[in-house]
Amino acid sequence: MNARIFFLGTGAAMPITRSLPCIALRVDSDIYLLDPGEGCQARMFKQGLSPIKVKAVFVTHAHGDHYFGLPGLLQSMTLSNRKEQLLVAGPQMFIESLSQMLKSGWIKLGFKLELSMITPDYRYVDSKIELKAFPVNHSIESYGFHITIAKKTLCYTGDTSPSDTIVENCRNTDILIHESTFTSQYEKEAHEQKHSTAADAAKAASAAGAKMLILFHISARHGEEEVFFDAFRFFKNTIVARDGMIICL
Repeated sequence: MNARIFFLGTGAAMPITRSLPCIALRVDSDIYLLDPGEGCQARMFKQGLSPIKVKAVFVTHAHGDHYFGLPGLLQSMTLSNRKEQLLVAGPQMFIESLSQMLKSGWIKLGFKLELSMITPDYRYVDSKIELKAFPVNHSIESYGFHITIAKKTLCYTGDTSPSDTIVENCRNTDILIHESTFTSQYEKEAHEQKHSTAADAAKAASAAGAKMLILFHISARHGEEEVFFDAFRFFKNTIVARDGMIICL
């Protein structure tokens, strides 16, 4: 099984130095999208990822920087003559927002859309991947995802402040993709906004026994080295995600 993680966007809130969040998991010819932030389809095309090959879309929470790229992506799928049904899953607030867009006629689809509400016991399984949702601690209802692909496991936290649920659900994972919006210099602000520092991410990776930590959702106020060293003090096998980075599983 050929599996890769494409980091299409790795920034936070505003696309100043990094594109907005979007991760694509390509397993053989199938693509699974996590948090299709604004502009995700353009970055997919640049990486040679076809919208026709997207099998499912999973959204962690209903903040716009994590799903405003979806309407345009759905439109491109229609223009590309997609006929296969698409699964889109997310928390209640997101599902309600997307449903309103569809009812308004703003998005016109040429294929069927299956909307699935993510709850704490949500699980998705097909022949390529298994995904389980777990709640995290953000300012609105939000979930992280534990994903199994063949014999490899990865966890993606979405937006969150430090949370025991991450450690509990990501034990011994091969890769932990953890939001790292700020460095420790802004720890108070990070936690007030229900976000994490890079050091928080590293401590979670250490507590969970993760094999690798990838820092994600990084504010434009921070440079890569600054973010890296904030985490490296607590967890050595750390990588700072970059737009366009690809990890082979």
